[in-house]
Amino acid sequence: MADTSRTFAGGSGIRNLLAAGFEALDLLGIGLVVCGGDGHLLVINQTAERIVKANDGLEVDSDGRLRTTLECDPPFEELLQRVAEARGEGEVALAVRRSSAKRPLTLLLRSSNGYPQGAGSVSPAALVLILDSALPVNTVEAELRQLYGLTHTETRLAKLLMEGLTLDDCCAALGIRRTTGRMHLRNLFAKIGVRRQSELVSLLMKSIGLGPRRN
Repeated sequence: MADTSRTFAGGSGIRNLLAAGFEALDLLGIGLVVCGGDGHLLVINQTAERIVKANDGLEVDSDGRLRTTLECDPPFEELLQRVAEARGEGEVALAVRRSSAKRPLTLLLRSSNGYPQGAGSVSPAALVLILDSALPVNTVEAELRQLYGLTHTETRLAKLLMEGLTLDDCCAALGIRRTTGRMHLRNLFAKIGVRRQSELVSLLMKSIGLGPRRN
């Protein structure tokens, strides 16, 4: 595993913002990796570290590069380089197959403005957001209740929605009626201050500068 202690240069305010964003995503079971265009790890949160250590879908090779354990079409490495070189204008969603029977990992690759290399030079970098439906929910429930005041069912519903499931699929997974699911959804959105699933995910991503840009 590569050294994950490295962080971005800049003022303490920027570092604190990044740390808070990483922590928020950890609490929700969402992995985040910052890596160079060649896949070298620069920063990784705890959730992503657990995912890559499992070597099921994603891994870090002996050179410290993030890669998929199974081939993707198009190749992950090509997509990562393309997104990194877009310098803030690229974004790609990708489903990564796993050797186990678990559902694929969902990846969102987003370009950043690069990372400093010294002497004023900046190299391409990319942000990799990772959703793993197999991660246990109970590990983050206490933190979510503290942050947003969510109930156990609301916490599980939030995670399922962020995995891309429809409300009907969420209700089936939770074993509840659709009317009950809609009630929990209204409560969830009211507590977090959003109205739609896309707004829920966007709110988390914006905390570390991952939110969608407006033209």
